[in-house]
Amino acid sequence: MKINALTALLAVACTWSLSAAELGMDAPPLKIKDWVKGQAVDLKATQGKQVTVVEFWATWCPPCRASIPHLSELQAKFKNKGVTIVGVSDETTAKVKPFVGKMADEMDYVVAVDDARATSTAYMEAFGVNGIPHAFIVDKQGRIAWHGHPMNGLDKALEDIVAGRYDIESAKRGLRAEKTMRDYFELVSDGNATAKTKELGETILKDASGNPGLMNQFAWILLTHPRLKNPDHGLAARAAKAAYDASEGKDPSIIDTYARAQFVQGNVKEAVELQKKAIRLCDDDELKPQLEKVLKEYEAKLN
Repeated sequence: MKINALTALLAVACTWSLSAAELGMDAPPLKIKDWVKGQAVDLKATQGKQVTVVEFWATWCPPCRASIPHLSELQAKFKNKGVTIVGVSDETTAKVKPFVGKMADEMDYVVAVDDARATSTAYMEAFGVNGIPHAFIVDKQGRIAWHGHPMNGLDKALEDIVAGRYDIESAKRGLRAEKTMRDYFELVSDGNATAKTKELGETILKDASGNPGLMNQFAWILLTHPRLKNPDHGLAARAAKAAYDASEGKDPSIIDTYARAQFVQGNVKEAVELQKKAIRLCDDDELKPQLEKVLKEYEAKLN
């Protein structure tokens, strides 16, 4: 159910490079040639008043088009909570305007055309990002608080920022952990564990400690991915336990990973009990049958 996690991680990580820009920096102004839909947004004027999502996209980009309904849903959800979403394209107005007109209410947020890629340079290039769609959250303090694919984590980041519980320092560590995970899996995919890989593994556990989702992803890849030879199941178990504890044992997907960690280490009874808990807490009609199938696999090993 999570078997493509390594492929996804490497694909996302490869869109990043080391750069001087980092979370917490003051957000650059939006340099816009044309505001195609909605009111113009001045980040300086909105500081202290609203949260702004700056999303980079293009009409020719299928993943960008796939993200549009999701962004519209988020705008509707957070509109009365001081959140404005701005989609910025570096295409011509002649290209963007008809597309936006055709989308009508399906693209229900502010849309703008970049001014000679000035905004893209200030955000995308500054952060070493070369793939779209990609979104940045500017918090009420005018800082870049989060960045990533709009379909992967934007919802949760917005919820936490609006609620005042978002931790930029923890987010920084999470980004470092994702990059370290890429390096780690590139090294261990050939089965050669070294002192360097062990060091990277410990760094991941440290930097991802405040991010149960990321820790869970790391553990699941170590436990199940066929590309890995001689994976460190002990490290996976520690990561799975950390994710379980950080989520207070309430996330079915994370419990499922923790159960898998117990199972591969021979703790079948513990795995069964954890899997049963995951099933009890699961309200996802697609996930639950998968969890039940895995439970049968574990129970078959009890006798």
